[in-house]
Amino acid sequence: MPSINLDRYGGSGIFTWSHEYLNRVLTTGKNPLIKTINLKNAFRTVKREDFIPEEFQEFAYQDKDLDIGYGCVLNKPTVIADMLSLLNPKLGGKFLDIGTGTGYTAALLGVAAGVNGVVYSLERVQFLVDIARMNLAKYPDIKNVEIVFRDGSQGLPDLAPYDGIHISASLPKVPEIFKNQLRVGARLVAPTEEKDIRLVERISTREFKETIKKGYFFDTMKEGIA
Repeated sequence: MPSINLDRYGGSGIFTWSHEYLNRVLTTGKNPLIKTINLKNAFRTVKREDFIPEEFQEFAYQDKDLDIGYGCVLNKPTVIADMLSLLNPKLGGKFLDIGTGTGYTAALLGVAAGVNGVVYSLERVQFLVDIARMNLAKYPDIKNVEIVFRDGSQGLPDLAPYDGIHISASLPKVPEIFKNQLRVGARLVAPTEEKDIRLVERISTREFKETIKKGYFFDTMKEGIA
């Protein structure tokens, strides 16, 4: 489960956040996490409450990880915002999301990519695939997200290259097989077991630039389908 020092955001504490308050936290202040118009629109449009189990609705806007079953969690909204900000999705792009969970991040990416963009989201647990598809059905205007029941440990090379790849579980390091699915100029954002998030930018066909952001912990990526 990911964690980060949230003092700068005010934490969750006794005060329970709302959808509107979360958006203010993410998009305003001296150094907001979300700066681009399309990501701001995505977080305004997609409500976290629509992607969590009924029994956890009271925690929908606390800045905490939520257990969604099968050993998976829905990451903190500030962590998701941080990763998507690093990914910097562009309108009209093609994106790969590895680890669908309940579909929240895939929905955000779908809105951020716009009507001419596309998102392929891979999930290895059939139960979560079904849940994610039901959750996305609450947003009939999001027509550009495809949930794929598949082991995501090798990515989705058949449909590469991508303008961005988002990975929600940690790896020992970022594998070459993922990097090689990027288009030149594209970005990949993934956590590693070094308790960090890596931003990988493809500079050319053979050159990559990697930036490390410390202070995170994620569950390890699992292989196979369940």
